[in-house]
Amino acid sequence: MKQIEFSHTTVEIRDGVIWLIFKDNAEIDVKEVRELVKAAETLSGNKTYLLMSDVRVHLTITSEARKVAAEKKEAPFLVANAVIVNNLPVRVTANFFSSFNKPFFAFKVFSDEKKALTWLLKQKNLL
Repeated sequence: MKQIEFSHTTVEIRDGVIWLIFKDNAEIDVKEVRELVKAAETLSGNKTYLLMSDVRVHLTITSEARKVAAEKKEAPFLVANAVIVNNLPVRVTANFFSSFNKPFFAFKVFSDEKKALTWLLKQKNLL
């Protein structure tokens, strides 16, 4: 399995899906978003990709980072993002991102990893 390690996140590819596995107490700003996008594009071979964001930890993400993460020019190959959460504050942040920042890609929040992966793989028709 190929992976790229950051102090805030591990990025890896599993069966054609890019996984962002956030580390506890990670702080994500614009710089980190751009690092993650570059890592995802590297692992996908600069082709369209599906993204699984595992946020079952405490995470802080700035409003500027959320804005950048929603822009097509920042992540042109991203097709869909399934987000796995296990706590209310992160779920609220993820849902706020979806409704306020209106990402250009398909986006859905889950508490169950299998359901998230099932939904994400159904988005392959968007590739």
